[in-house]
Amino acid sequence: MAGELTVSERILFHLNNYVKFEDKYEVPFDITQDGISQSCSISRAHAAIELKKLKASGIIEERLSHVRRGKARRKVYFLTQTGKARSAKVVQYVKDNDIRPMVDPAKIAPELATSRGRFMRRSSETPSVRVFLGRERELEAAHHFLETPSVKVLTIRGIAGIGKTTLAAKLCSELKDQRVFWYSSKPWDGPKTLEDSLSKFFFDNGGRKLASYLSSGKEELGELSFLLNEELTENGYTFVFDDADSSDSLQDFLRMFKQSSGSAKIIVTAESEPKFYDSEDVVAKREVAEIELGGLDTKAALHVLRNRGIEGPVADELVKATNGHPLSLEMVTASTPIEARYQLSKFFEEKFYSGSPEVERALLQFASVFQKPFPQEALPRELRPSRKRSMLREVSPGKFEIHASLREFAYGSMTPEEKGRWHSVAADYYLKAGDVQERLYHLLHANRRLEAEMLVARSGDDLLSSGDVRRLWGMLSEFEPAKPRYRDSALLVKARAAGLAGRLEASWTILESVSNSDDVRASAEALVEMGSIMSKRDDLEQASALFTRALEKAKEMPCERAKALRGLGVVEGKLGNHQRAQDLLEKSALDAMAAMDQKGMLLAHMELGNVFIGRGMYDDAIDHFSKCAAGFGPVELTNVYIKMGVANAFLGNLDVAEIHLANAVKLAETTGQPRHRASALTSLAEVLIKEGKTEQAKEDCFAALDVVTELKDCLGISAAYSNLGLAERVSGNFGQSEEYYLESLKVLNESSAPLMVATRKLELGSMLREKGDTERAKEVLEDSRESLADADSKDLLKRVDLELSRISSGAPRIGH
Repeated sequence: MAGELTVSERILFHLNNYVKFEDKYEVPFDITQDGISQSCSISRAHAAIELKKLKASGIIEERLSHVRRGKARRKVYFLTQTGKARSAKVVQYVKDNDIRPMVDPAKIAPELATSRGRFMRRSSETPSVRVFLGRERELEAAHHFLETPSVKVLTIRGIAGIGKTTLAAKLCSELKDQRVFWYSSKPWDGPKTLEDSLSKFFFDNGGRKLASYLSSGKEELGELSFLLNEELTENGYTFVFDDADSSDSLQDFLRMFKQSSGSAKIIVTAESEPKFYDSEDVVAKREVAEIELGGLDTKAALHVLRNRGIEGPVADELVKATNGHPLSLEMVTASTPIEARYQLSKFFEEKFYSGSPEVERALLQFASVFQKPFPQEALPRELRPSRKRSMLREVSPGKFEIHASLREFAYGSMTPEEKGRWHSVAADYYLKAGDVQERLYHLLHANRRLEAEMLVARSGDDLLSSGDVRRLWGMLSEFEPAKPRYRDSALLVKARAAGLAGRLEASWTILESVSNSDDVRASAEALVEMGSIMSKRDDLEQASALFTRALEKAKEMPCERAKALRGLGVVEGKLGNHQRAQDLLEKSALDAMAAMDQKGMLLAHMELGNVFIGRGMYDDAIDHFSKCAAGFGPVELTNVYIKMGVANAFLGNLDVAEIHLANAVKLAETTGQPRHRASALTSLAEVLIKEGKTEQAKEDCFAALDVVTELKDCLGISAAYSNLGLAERVSGNFGQSEEYYLESLKVLNESSAPLMVATRKLELGSMLREKGDTERAKEVLEDSRESLADADSKDLLKRVDLELSRISSGAPRIGH
């Protein structure tokens, strides 16, 4: 043997590794004539000649055997006893002289395989990432999916220019100890183009046999699948197929590749869902993970524009105009939003519209009228066949939407008549689906005003009890009902939507006009709603007067009478007159029953639960709230969760209280009720303080303050500051605590809420007593007592007297 092996010696070296298969029923492809030629990097004809000579010399023997994944038995070759002796000398020679045997090392002795790994680890050239802004969450999710054993394929989806390739390239740049193969698909690509690229990649990484087979042009997918599985048994490969959906002719090859990828990971980018896997792979098998890219967040988008010298209000408008679409941000050369929108529209026109069939353009237009994902049944029958090849994305099983960046363009491309027609089709679908809020949205945009008025007037409770009330207020804020028959009822719904969305001033203005209506029923309801606003503001005297006026108007109307009685019961409960409150609420429930108003009965019983809290009967309160919950929609259920949390907190069930209040926060967000969200956060903070989680409690108070400050809700602001004061108080930070309590009192100066002022003074006085500042504590508490005496609140008076008695008796401070 010389400094390198002859072809026959390479064959002996190769076959030495397959002696163990002599007695096997099924043998590897590697010992067929094709396998030997590929492993030894020689032509099939050359291999045939060498094998014939070795067989004639008695060094190898030929057999017919079943080959793995083969369709029929094939000729395979094994070493004879003479051949084994010869091959052992060849192997020893290779080891002793550290020479390259010119044989694929992956199929030989392990120590030589490690040599391959050390000297051959080459990745394809990947796109360079000059600047990477935003996408931290998506990048983190992508790494998580690649580290998940069950996930074989990670798909990054999104419309053209959204940054799919950039994210994939950034992801690959952060992968360690990986051979990365990158292939950018083109619409005209076929399997041969991809196979040639793979062949070069495997050759560069020492996979000579696989490289040879891929470049032979005679490959069969079954055998190729087997060879891939063998090559990719160990981790260390990541394959990227950029724009994987662009070529239909690659899908069968990619399907085979997915099934044969062993422990390797596959990353694909695509505008639509690739055809080489099914939804079952995503949902049931969890072999495929999908990341849907939207526009960049505002911070990252502004950074892109800043790098281009665009800042200030113009930059803010450009971010809105482009929806954070990265390519659009890089592309716009205009300095005004109007010109930028024109450039963006031109880009989308050329990319998605001009070359698309009319039916696909119609599908994009129709999809753009929807505000939330819609099912396939919502599509007109003539558009359904186009869905699979369209730009619609499936955001959940059976639910579709158009990409946000594309929606604005598609919607803006339509004439008013086209918009009205598609909104009308959507409105008719939601009539069948029973979604009144979505139907109203599309009726208004289809200019079917009379139907919209009828829907608001007749289905007000349904509109207000489900969905997002903030969004409902957005629909109704500019809506002015004109038909006398429906006007007052529709305006009452509009006012209630404004109130639930935190717009109390707007609600009050509408209610004032309806309260003067000739329709006694509508007038009484408006007075009840106005009383509720005053009650929320803790102006109980004014609230009581409004409820009383409503009661006088509603003498012969049990449903409206029940509402007025309920309002009066709430006021009496806040004043601490619990027996009076209970009597009024029980009468309200009876009237609601007579009027067959089930929701009115439930609301009366829920307020009875509040009375039980005031009386210290917390188990009874929880029982009442639990019974009410089953009959409420998500909007009212938010308040139930808050009350359940408060009652459980009084009982000391802090973990249960925390769960209820956390649920209230989430539900308030979902249903668009900012005041309820702030109330839930403030109550949750109080529970967290009792649990010793003061830092988390303070964060919740600050979150509540963000909401109530925007709403100019003095009582909400005062409550949040009060709990901040409590958090600092239990931490022993009396100086900071006092500042928060004083701030809590300060915001109440201009409000007519004597009970709330007295309560805050009680809390401040109690803190000052604990601090040891008894003189100031006594002064503040006596001020509180004077206010409470005027308000006739017995329970709070007891608490003030208890604090004053502690000062008189010299009760020790906390910690002493």
